[in-house]
Amino acid sequence: MAKTTASTTRAKAEARPAAATSKQLDAGMDQMADFASKMTGFTEGGVKALTDSAVASTEVMREIGTRNVSFMTSAMEQGVELTQTLASLRDPREMFELQSAFAKSMFSAFTTEMSAQTELCVNAWRNATKPYMASFSK
Repeated sequence: MAKTTASTTRAKAEARPAAATSKQLDAGMDQMADFASKMTGFTEGGVKALTDSAVASTEVMREIGTRNVSFMTSAMEQGVELTQTLASLRDPREMFELQSAFAKSMFSAFTTEMSAQTELCVNAWRNATKPYMASFSK
């Protein structure tokens, strides 16, 4: 009978650390589940922000492309008009004045268009970083 009591005592002693280990494992698993839940929230927010940024950047690129094509078309039309006008002139001084005026107007139009496109890009960048900055500030 002594052996049975000793076996029972040993089994109880072994059961206590196993129960404590099981509780620690459960606590660890709960912590990991909480961590995974938080990371899932961050990931979902990041993916949504990335998707929104991609849509917005596509719209900005479309706008820039449209503006570039419009500008180039206008510049080419003005260049053709200038060429036709220059072909009919006989006075070199008048030709030089027309070419100079054309160059000045094209440079002015180019700098105006580039300023507008730069502003478009800067605004797009600011809008794209808002969701990320909001999540970093938390």
